[in-house]
Amino acid sequence: PSTSPVSSQYLGSLKVLEDKCMLKKSPELNKVDDLRAAVFQNWLEKKKLLLLELKRTEKEKAEILRNNTEKKEALKREESIACFEAWKKKKEKEAKKLSEKKKLGELEEKTPAEQNKEKTEAAQAAFKKWKERKVEFLREQSRKEKQSERMRKKIEEDLVAEKRRVSVSAIEKWNKKKEEYINKKKVEKFLERRKRQMQQEKKEEKSEKAMEEYERWLENKIRREHLEKIQKKFQAVHGNEVSPPWRPP
Repeated sequence: PSTSPVSSQYLGSLKVLEDKCMLKKSPELNKVDDLRAAVFQNWLEKKKLLLLELKRTEKEKAEILRNNTEKKEALKREESIACFEAWKKKKEKEAKKLSEKKKLGELEEKTPAEQNKEKTEAAQAAFKKWKERKVEFLREQSRKEKQSERMRKKIEEDLVAEKRRVSVSAIEKWNKKKEEYINKKKVEKFLERRKRQMQQEKKEEKSEKAMEEYERWLENKIRREHLEKIQKKFQAVHGNEVSPPWRPP
């Protein structure tokens, strides 16, 4: 499949590589460029899908956290109302007891000052207990809020760490594939260069042998022509005399 639309989406160092390839185009470089663009586009699409999945998961976790927070706040309100109702019932019970004592009367009649003092002490004791419960309630509420905050921060840190891990893993895989492809192309170039070198050596060797054969042929030709000239001169001098029994090769 063609990857030409992808080349416009290069980023960073890939854009630099694309500009360099524009200076010197060749089928081999086009293949490298197309493969690099296809690998990068594939990684980019996977990264987008993963980020969408992480965002969806983060949204779900945030929704769960929000629901838990609302439930905790509702529980806090219910606990506060229950604490107030308990204090109110206790005050009503104490007031009822005081009313019954007043109706039945006591063996020793108390003066108004003593009665007021007793009421004041009872009210102070009840307020002290309510205050202790309130402090305990606020302390527990603060502990739960801190625990919820720690949980929220932990979720955020886990999401950030997961995003970083996925991004680094994807880049490492892409770099590994890129390095493997580059090494493969280097080996192919070396073998092709070695093949051309061997062909050139064979061609030069063949040419050298042909030259040697030609030189031997030329030397033999010159020798034959020289012998023929000598024979002609000899025949011109001696006429039809018998030729010598020996003839040079």
